[in-house]
This record gives sequence, C-alpha cells and structure tokens, in this order.
Amino acid sequence: MKLCVFPNDPLRSYLEKGEMKPRYFNPKNVFDEIHVISLFDSDENEENVRELVGNATLKIHIIGKTNLINIRFKKKRLVELIRNIKPNVIRSYNPLLQGWLATQVGKELGIPVVISLMADYDRDLRYFAKKNKNFKNYFKLQYSKRFLESFSIRNANEIIIVYDFIRDYAKKMGAKNINLIYNRIDLSKFSPQLTPTFHESKPIILCVGRLMSEKNQECLIKAVKDLDIILLLVGDGPQYNKLNDLVKELKIKNKVRFERSVPNKEINRYYTAAKIFALPIKYGGFAIPVLEAAASGIPVILASHDADPNPELTKDFALLVDNNPESFKEAIQKVLSNEKLQREMIQNGLKTVRKINSEIIEEKEKEFYLKVTKKN
Repeated sequence: MKLCVFPNDPLRSYLEKGEMKPRYFNPKNVFDEIHVISLFDSDENEENVRELVGNATLKIHIIGKTNLINIRFKKKRLVELIRNIKPNVIRSYNPLLQGWLATQVGKELGIPVVISLMADYDRDLRYFAKKNKNFKNYFKLQYSKRFLESFSIRNANEIIIVYDFIRDYAKKMGAKNINLIYNRIDLSKFSPQLTPTFHESKPIILCVGRLMSEKNQECLIKAVKDLDIILLLVGDGPQYNKLNDLVKELKIKNKVRFERSVPNKEINRYYTAAKIFALPIKYGGFAIPVLEAAASGIPVILASHDADPNPELTKDFALLVDNNPESFKEAIQKVLSNEKLQREMIQNGLKTVRKINSEIIEEKEKEFYLKVTKKN
C-alpha cells in the first residue's frame, strides 16, 4: 500500500528537534511506500529521516513555498503528481493549507483523505489571537476558518482528533467520521529507571514547552519567587527575553534556569532529574511533555480550565490548580511536603500512560488505516 503525507513542517525540523519517532508515518509498517508532500523550498535528505517511515520506501516531493496566493497553482501540480503516485490514502496533519490541498486532490482523484486535528482552532488559536490583540493573526485565522478549515474538515473522509475535547469543534466544522487516537508515548524512552542527567541539592521544578504567552511560564517564575527550589524552563520562543527580564526584575536568577535547546533524545533524563513537572498552560488538551513527565515517574501540576473542568487523562494523575502564581506556589509546597501524595501521583501517572503507550496507539493507527482502505 501507498500513503501520501502532508506534514505540518519540513521533515528537517523533525530531525533538528530530535523528534524522530519510529514509524511515525507508517504504523506497524502497514505501508510499502510513503510519499511526503513538502510545501517548502527545501527539505531533508530521505536517508536521514527514514526512521519516520519504518520499512517503507520514502520519497520526499519538494513542492516549494506554498501560500494563499499560489495555492491553486500548486493544487494543479499536485493533482498530476499524486495521480501518478496512486496512493491508497492521503493524510494531512492539519486542516489549513496542507489539509485544503489534500482534500481538493483527494476529491478530484477519488482517493480517501484523512485529516488530523491537533487543536480546537476556535478555542485555542482564534481566542488567544483576539485576546492578545494580535489582530493580524486573528483575521488570518478567520480567513483560514472560512476558506480552508471548513472545506478540509467537511470534505475529508475521516478526521483524527488527538484530544476528545476537539470533537465538538470537529462536529461544528462539519466532520463526518471522527476518530480519537492519542499521540504516542514511547515508554521505552521515558521511565523512572533512567539515570538523571544531573543532580541538585534543591528540588527541581521542571517545565518543558515553547516559551510563548499561551504556555504561561511567567506564572511559574512568579510562583517560585519565595520557594527554596530551582525552576528549570526547557524550551525557546518569543517570550524568552521577556521572561529573562522578569527573572532579573524579581532578583531570582539563582532560582530560575533556561535551557533553550535540549535534543529530544536527551530530554528524558531531564525529567528524572526533576521533583515536579508544572505547566500553567492557558489552552485545553494536554501537551506531550505532560505525558512524558508522567511516564518518567514525577508528579504533575497543571492549570485547570473552566471550559474543560474534567480534562481527559490528566484528571487521573495531575494536581489541577487555578492558573495563577499563588495557586501554583501552594501546590508545589503541598507536593514537596507530602511524600505519600507524591507516590500516589506518580503511580497514577504511570498507570495512565500505560493505557496510551506507543505499542497500543501504533496498533490502533494501523487498524484505522486498514479500515479506511477497505471502506473506500
């Protein structure tokens, strides 16, 4: 069988970030050929990223930078390219430019199209763009909703959601067949038994994530001001300078450390070096680092949300608190001072992630693809 994939980013970015998940595009080696449609000016050499496709033959097709101006021209080119490839399935990892092109081509050639939804674009992206007065991005997202997302989601044969809370958004956008398949967590890479990458005399409070306003690392910096701990922020992003300035302003440079770049293959030992993982994220769902932390055997503290008072999976192991510095401060103190609570949170986290370990989810993805090809 053959699969055409429209990834979110160039495959080069998977390599640079160290996010080379085995068979990410080819669960259980269900496909013999994987054709990656790269809507960028350049990309990685196939040999360097073949781990993503397992035993399949990999071909990366460089289409060139694609935008709203040239998207219809690109569509004509892709129709001919994919007609010659003759894939059994087309998969897009978003409903935007990639999703629109995938669905247009699929409809024209009669090939089933699968689109992944990683977020509720209304609640997570448009809401915060408007709230943060990023009106350029907000109107761009509004245009996307009307002309890209609605078409992609409405016309895709199957929709995959990675969080159950996305289901309402998918239905609102006209999705026909909605499948919940969580992101994979490789329990062989994240484990309490791993040797920590470093040791400190004070407890490490770890936060892994892009430094952006929606991840809200500012809340943690303020929360630890009067605590005898070390806050380790792993990640980079547009908020780095602002957060660094806040640390200087609060005079806590001895308490807050930034690691702007940690290869994904090394991050697992950062988790086991930490005493607590904390994330005051503002939007719904659960970030992958939350599950990695749980799999690594450390307690997790997360922000609660009025729109999602009973969050899937995380409610079973995380301590959910109001999203403000004082609440996070109190939660950190509570966990650090209660070894029984720590053990309970760790055990609950390990029990939860075992339900969605890589082996189980990969098998589910394989069966999903087989179902799609039989239906069509």
